Amino acid sequence: MFDLSFDYLLTMGIWLAVLPVLFVALLVFRRQRKRRKLSLRIANFGLSLWMLLAGLTAVELYFAVLYDQSDSFNMTNVSKKWFRRWVTQKPLKFQGREGIPYRDDVDFPTSLQPGEQHVCFIGDSFTFGHGVRHVKDRFSNRVRVELQKEAPGRFLVTNIADAGRDLRWVSEVADRLVDNQLPVTTLVYVLCLNDIETFDPKHRDVPQTISAKSPRSLFFSETYFFNLLYFRSQQATVPGVRNYYAHVEDSYRGVAWNRMFAKLIELRNTCREANIDFRVVVFPFLHNLGPDYPFRDAHERIVEACRREDVPCLDLLPLLEPHARERLVVNMFDAHPNERAHELAAIAIEHNLLNDLVEKAKQPLDAPAENQ
Repeated sequence: MFDLSFDYLLTMGIWLAVLPVLFVALLVFRRQRKRRKLSLRIANFGLSLWMLLAGLTAVELYFAVLYDQSDSFNMTNVSKKWFRRWVTQKPLKFQGREGIPYRDDVDFPTSLQPGEQHVCFIGDSFTFGHGVRHVKDRFSNRVRVELQKEAPGRFLVTNIADAGRDLRWVSEVADRLVDNQLPVTTLVYVLCLNDIETFDPKHRDVPQTISAKSPRSLFFSETYFFNLLYFRSQQATVPGVRNYYAHVEDSYRGVAWNRMFAKLIELRNTCREANIDFRVVVFPFLHNLGPDYPFRDAHERIVEACRREDVPCLDLLPLLEPHARERLVVNMFDAHPNERAHELAAIAIEHNLLNDLVEKAKQPLDAPAENQ
């Protein structure tokens, strides 16, 4: 109940007070007019209508109070309520510039102990944990636990991702980290395939397209169940949203990929100049996994480009694809990775991307330089 706005609670309270009064009035009217067939029909019709309204009110209250589910675009009131309930962010402040919010259960470090490494994951909603209630269930937090087991006291792991961000934002944040001399030894950019959309004008306006279809009627904009129905219908009919993933696939065959790759190399260079180890993880679209996965070429293009530029890159597609029959997404309307997908990703990242760091960290701090 505390997740609901005062205006909603006030309006619903008034409506709930009106319903029983209306019911009693209909019964009185029916009793007084029961000898008149027409009046009786009107009274019965009124009672039927009241039952329909009462049923819809009960459904609305269920979606407003009990139903708790995120969706891919976070446009529905139900999804926004999910974020209010489960997402807590803290600020990462930069000197002289606006800070950024991040979601984690540890603070971003300002200094490191001798021999300590800081692995920082950065990305968009896949890294942020969109749809994952508890941060301990995200892959970054799972990696932190495992690295602590493998090399106690040698690793700090943080997550400064944010939902709805892209490679341009990641590059800007990396610049701020460097400018503020915040200690990051390894920066892991978790690439979601739709990060390419800001490099393609056809994709930039998709969220705005949905927003433009936002309901103007208070009945659909301020409710939960009816608001949910409205946006489900919009997602099924609005051009560019219905075919969203097909458009992403096309972008990797055109100039958008060249622009994205150039930005990726710029980010790599920024990290190298600051003596930050830069690595990449590529997340597949989990709801498309299977023999006919349409983004296979995009994965190969990214991996080959990273190999050519000597950027350590882990493609999660071959590691997650054997689990395609498992439910790896949050729900049927939210294609983000769920807790099981995060668990599998954490295992793959630890063993296939960060394994060399773990082996080095296991060596004594006073080991000879040639063994470091």
